[in-house]
Amino acid sequence: MVLGVRHPPGVSRAPRPHPRNPPASPDVRFGMRVEVLSGPHAPETVRLLTRLDPTGLLDVVTAARPGPAALVVGFAPTPDADVVLDPADLPGQVARLWADRLGPFARRFAGLETTSPGPAVLHDHDPALPVAAARLLDRLRVGLRDHDDGTWTYDHIGSTAVPGLRAKPFVDLQVGVGTLPTPAADDVLAAAGFRPAEGARPDSPGVHHDGPGLAPDSTYRKRLYVRPDPGLPAILHVRLLGSPWWAETVRFRDLLRADPAVRRAYQDLKEEAARAHAHDADYDDYTRAKSAFVRRHR
Repeated sequence: MVLGVRHPPGVSRAPRPHPRNPPASPDVRFGMRVEVLSGPHAPETVRLLTRLDPTGLLDVVTAARPGPAALVVGFAPTPDADVVLDPADLPGQVARLWADRLGPFARRFAGLETTSPGPAVLHDHDPALPVAAARLLDRLRVGLRDHDDGTWTYDHIGSTAVPGLRAKPFVDLQVGVGTLPTPAADDVLAAAGFRPAEGARPDSPGVHHDGPGLAPDSTYRKRLYVRPDPGLPAILHVRLLGSPWWAETVRFRDLLRADPAVRRAYQDLKEEAARAHAHDADYDDYTRAKSAFVRRHR
């Protein structure tokens, strides 16, 4: 499946210098997309961002309507904007946006900067995360509309989708598809800031496969993507429609929302697993402990 980025009407693109540094992974292209919402301050914002990005890691455009973008910048609170800038201090705010968020995001996306996942640290439920998750899913839905036959699903899953449940501060998303995308054809997901995940270890769970299980092995195939945004880190699971874990993740999310006893038991398990793996370099064994709980509550 070839996923081509479709530019919405009203988009103007800033000239981009040629990247001086190749990405670390041949599967990831340059051009993580940033959209600045149209208005009197948009051209200056695009100019400032482009000047701060001399290696051309970003594809900065002005857009009347947001498309599939890693970050949408606005000048007043709107449902579409990830970041709202104050025009009274535009140079300073753009510089801080680049230093604190966009610069690290772009370098991590291109494979020029890495971070260690570290142990799982749980935070109280943040009601802003479901809102941000819905915004990301809307962008994926728009970007993939030429490939979606009307049966695909787009869900916020995981602990941040459950009010009252402590969680790691990033969102888990799931797209159910008829055919898995190929590593070389991820344009839409890349524009939205998602790059293919590699896993912390060779046997990291859930990167290319969700099994083992009772169903045929082929039904457990999947693709996993990460969004290395310091302001909104996210994981995207792309699973086959009808596959066991495509259905199970949504069923378990709904169970946690509806059943306080199961939610408390899962919270206790998560807290215990976080303590047991507090000195781990990654989340893998913490994740395995959670998956065992899910299997016991089918």
